[in-house]
Amino acid sequence: MNVSDALKNWSDGWIKEGYFISFLVEGVSYFERVVLRDFAHWEYPWFETITPGVESGPQVPDLLEVTKGYDAASCTNQIWQVIWGMKGQALLYVELPTDTHRHGIPKQPKPSSVNRRVSHYEEWMSPYDEPSFITEHFLMRPDVDRINFSAYNPNPQDEPDLILNFFINKMKTERLGMATNGTVTPSQGRWTDTLDKLYRGLIPCRPISLYPVTAPAEASH
Repeated sequence: MNVSDALKNWSDGWIKEGYFISFLVEGVSYFERVVLRDFAHWEYPWFETITPGVESGPQVPDLLEVTKGYDAASCTNQIWQVIWGMKGQALLYVELPTDTHRHGIPKQPKPSSVNRRVSHYEEWMSPYDEPSFITEHFLMRPDVDRINFSAYNPNPQDEPDLILNFFINKMKTERLGMATNGTVTPSQGRWTDTLDKLYRGLIPCRPISLYPVTAPAEASH
């Protein structure tokens, strides 16, 4: 694959103007349309040298925050689609919301002193110069407006150079309506037909995940 093909495939992962998206919050499905978007790039050097066998953090990057939430008067919302690349040999852990650990499996939901190699990201998964959508997360006020990181150094030497390379798709969306227990409620009358078709899967829609998937540690039937 040449460079131009790689960049094209990379750009295909971004949500664009005119896309319909949906997300689930406390049993309610929301449907929105992207009306505007802007792009942001930010390099975040880790705040300290990570010594061998030590966890560093947690750290909440102050600048990586959605500052405006849903406005009921205009039916508009703001959502950020975020990915990042890594440079450095540390293991990176994510909490989003900032008190909820992500990416663990039910029997190993979080890293522990005896098993650090669980629920983490490494440089090879999303290189600094070629960040991949394996790191994709979505930010939206009020509950997922900021993201929390911790890092662990599994190597025998110090890691002084951990740096994250963020790419941010800032989106302004219009809320078309919601669906609760099979009942569809448009935000405005003009969206009644569109919302019904979105709910029934007749119009392409990109579902996004704001919250993690959780499961009990013990299997059940």
